[in-house]
Amino acid sequence: MRILFMGSADFGIETLQALHRDHTVVGVVSTPARPCGRGLKLNDSPIAAFAHREGIGPVYTPEKLDEATFVDTVTELHADCFVVVAFRLLPVSVFTIPLKGTLNIHASLLPSYRGPAPIQRAIEAGETRSGVTVFRIDEGIDTGAILQQAEVTIAPEETTPQLYARLSVLGAQVLGDVLRSLEKGDPQGSIQAQERVSMAPKLRKSEGIMDWNLHPQILFNKIRAFKPFPGTFTMFRGERLGIEWASPCATPSSSTACDAPCGTICAVSDKFFDVQAGGGALRVLAVKPQGRKSMSAGDFVRGTRIREGERFQ
Repeated sequence: MRILFMGSADFGIETLQALHRDHTVVGVVSTPARPCGRGLKLNDSPIAAFAHREGIGPVYTPEKLDEATFVDTVTELHADCFVVVAFRLLPVSVFTIPLKGTLNIHASLLPSYRGPAPIQRAIEAGETRSGVTVFRIDEGIDTGAILQQAEVTIAPEETTPQLYARLSVLGAQVLGDVLRSLEKGDPQGSIQAQERVSMAPKLRKSEGIMDWNLHPQILFNKIRAFKPFPGTFTMFRGERLGIEWASPCATPSSSTACDAPCGTICAVSDKFFDVQAGGGALRVLAVKPQGRKSMSAGDFVRGTRIREGERFQ
């Protein structure tokens, strides 16, 4: 099939690679290069950079997707199908162009976790399963007819980068199955069940602040979910302290077992320290002090000489 691919994040690289191998990619649409880093050097999106490196193209990076010149350009490519992975909302004038429709790979089991952060929100919520959905794009946000889904189990300590990598591979595989079905006919798909709809809103930096009043399992889920952005952190002795890894524990390892306020350091060892939370304690195993590299909690304890009874903010 003749495919026009649209995407920006590296989540779509596995799919673009598979399309390039098994079909004819007539073009790649991505976001324009943006200034990045201290030198504000213009950097291509991961998808645009991959396409240039592999000789897949042409590559288009329009500022606006509804510009008449862009719509005319992609129409003249005569693609059978558009494939969208981790990209912007498409205008009707674009997603209605190809005869076989425009397909999207979404990293959840729709209609659960519609929106831009399905992987992070699923882990944050403590879900034990996730997956990918290939659906037809319509005028809503992740609301179109479902063509195929595949489910995976979320491991108890799995982080966003780990699940992200697994689902990117799975998405490419499921799309391959859907495209083979499209070549044979025109499957209509199934309507999404409205009673099962949930949302996955964009992450905010402020969400990374550790609220020590929450249950330790909830805090642990946030640590897993918010890697690498926005991260999880607390304030200690007036400076930011990133909480890089931890585990919930029902009872802190302390002789002064915690009637102390939430956020109080309950126990200190040469490998970890326990922090009182709501309904238990969180055992901190790795941290990132402000302006320094990540380190084990033991190294932090030895270098900082933290004490039981001190409190995080």
